[in-house]
Amino acid sequence: MWKEITRLADDKKSVIAQLPKGDEVGPTFSVQGLDTVLNSLGAAAFFYDDEEANRFVRAAKENKKSAYEGVVVALEKDAEVIVDITDHDMVATMKVTGAYGGKALRGPDVLKVLAEAHVTKGINKLALKKVLSVSSTLSPGEVFEQPVAVGTAAKHGKDAKFVPLVEDVDNRVLAPQETNAKTHKVDMRDLGETITVAAGEALMKRVPATSGKPGFTVLGNVLQPKAGKDTPLKEGKGSAYDRDDPNLLRSSNPGMPIIKKNSVDVDPALSLTKVDVTTGHVKFKGSVVVSGNIEPGMVVRATGSLTVGGFIESADVQAQEDIIVGKGIIGHAVDDGEDKACVVKTNGSIKSKYAQYAFLQATKDISLELHSMNNTIMCARDFSVIDPSEKKGTLSGGLTKAGGKILCANLGVEGDTATQVQAFVRYNKYKQGINELKERYRVAQNNTMDAVRAEIELKKTPKSERSEKDVTDLETKKSELSKLMEEAKTKLERAESELERLLSENTVTARNHVFTRVTVLYGDESVITKREHGSSVFSFNQYEIKCRSMVEGAEEGEGEEEL
Repeated sequence: MWKEITRLADDKKSVIAQLPKGDEVGPTFSVQGLDTVLNSLGAAAFFYDDEEANRFVRAAKENKKSAYEGVVVALEKDAEVIVDITDHDMVATMKVTGAYGGKALRGPDVLKVLAEAHVTKGINKLALKKVLSVSSTLSPGEVFEQPVAVGTAAKHGKDAKFVPLVEDVDNRVLAPQETNAKTHKVDMRDLGETITVAAGEALMKRVPATSGKPGFTVLGNVLQPKAGKDTPLKEGKGSAYDRDDPNLLRSSNPGMPIIKKNSVDVDPALSLTKVDVTTGHVKFKGSVVVSGNIEPGMVVRATGSLTVGGFIESADVQAQEDIIVGKGIIGHAVDDGEDKACVVKTNGSIKSKYAQYAFLQATKDISLELHSMNNTIMCARDFSVIDPSEKKGTLSGGLTKAGGKILCANLGVEGDTATQVQAFVRYNKYKQGINELKERYRVAQNNTMDAVRAEIELKKTPKSERSEKDVTDLETKKSELSKLMEEAKTKLERAESELERLLSENTVTARNHVFTRVTVLYGDESVITKREHGSSVFSFNQYEIKCRSMVEGAEEGEGEEEL
């Protein structure tokens, strides 16, 4: 049936289905067999319009006018192309649909669709050539996608950088020197030369911030870059700007360079091979570097930092800045009630391999690597006894108090040596401050309620007996008291939140083992370990000290009897 009613259009570019006048189709007429007829007409590659073909079938069955006028059921189509703009206008992708017996894409077609999509930047000519080439090989209706234009992101500026031109004391000191490159043998007594600078030596240079480079979208819109943060280079103690280059710092005097974020201090440094009876006591306004030991009975005072390559043994040592000890801090056993024979104090930090039978006090951190044995430790920040591998480091005996957290590999020691540790020693002070804030809040609440009651009483007074000034003054007073109450409430909430944060951070942690007879203190609360534990974390929730196993993840409420 389809063969008799289907023909090519005069232009050979479409296929028309048309019932001759007077003809009718049977009730079983359908689109079945149409594809065979299209092949015979040489229109197999044409776009088959399924919707129009079914419309013709329905019209023919119902003898409608459109069936006798003819319906285009297949037609020739050239290759089609559209442009999709994605990724915030940063990518333009051509989507090509293969021709249905028509022409493949041509250069003008591609340029036209780009222009219509307003794509003007980041166009890839090779990608366009690929689109043209592939379009001629596509099967009818086959879809091919190819990104043809990519925008350029803005290159944000870089922050100002500060490049040290001298070695960092913290990284250089305490590094044993290799004496044999083949065997890698090191001399533990040779910790390298002291880092010092001469007057006029370059210390740090500043690389200024950059403004960045603009980018663009495929539509040609400019993307502005974010300029880098420009931080100034600052003169430090003992350093000044170069006369010809404000981005260069030079030393004003000889000494030891102390590198900071955007500056360098130069401490006048006193260098000694040792401190003993041949040198006498040392009191120096600046930094002191001792390549050897500080011997028993000696006194050292420095207004800067103190670096000791060897030991501090039964000496009295104090510095205003950091104290770094290459080997160890050693005292000796004394009777109860007697002062420690070895005293080391600083307003900075203390670093050493180990310490025993000594009194250590620091305004910042105290860091040991191997052990802390029978010491009295006082530090305002964190205390640690642990090596870089976190496998060695024993805190045993004595008393350790830290303003922050306490970290070690092993806490306590076999043999029931009593060990006391107290983290977050400022807890009682914080708690007292919170209680004071609570009292202020309570007073502010009472004052506000008094004002509210006074206002109620005033409103009960006949209008003839109260003045506008009385009303205004009372409203003003109530508003001020209410504001004070809200301020007191906010301060209290902030203080309570800060205390919770500090308690969660300032724990007592033993990475490997906890032995018996270890007393852990927080404020007025304490627990004593009655048995050994694996790796554990002790914390305080303002009501009780808890111990959490770091291995099993189990948590136990820690009371004296349970441990």
